[in-house]
Amino acid sequence: MDYSETIEIAFKIISSAGDAQSLLFQAIQDAKLGKAAEADQKMDDANDLLLQAHHSQTQLITEEAQGNKGEYSIIMVHAQDHLMNAIMMQRLTNEFCELYLRLDKERERDE
Repeated sequence: MDYSETIEIAFKIISSAGDAQSLLFQAIQDAKLGKAAEADQKMDDANDLLLQAHHSQTQLITEEAQGNKGEYSIIMVHAQDHLMNAIMMQRLTNEFCELYLRLDKERERDE
């Protein structure tokens, strides 16, 4: 795999992970407003994007494991950082959404 292919994959990872983070933040906002279905849909869409990013990452790892070591690139480091942050945000979003929706149900029960 040449440098330009590696950079292209890095930008796919950055794009997918960044879009996923935006959707996850929107999911938290939806959950805060009691919009469970909308929050779930955004989390599902974000999961699809993270899977795409992970597949791109796996492609690079497989290439390197087969002896096709790529050149070091700060863009790839940035891509990995984006992906790791998006995965962490996914985990936190699940917790926040569950908490907001549970609080919403408790409020409804108390009224």
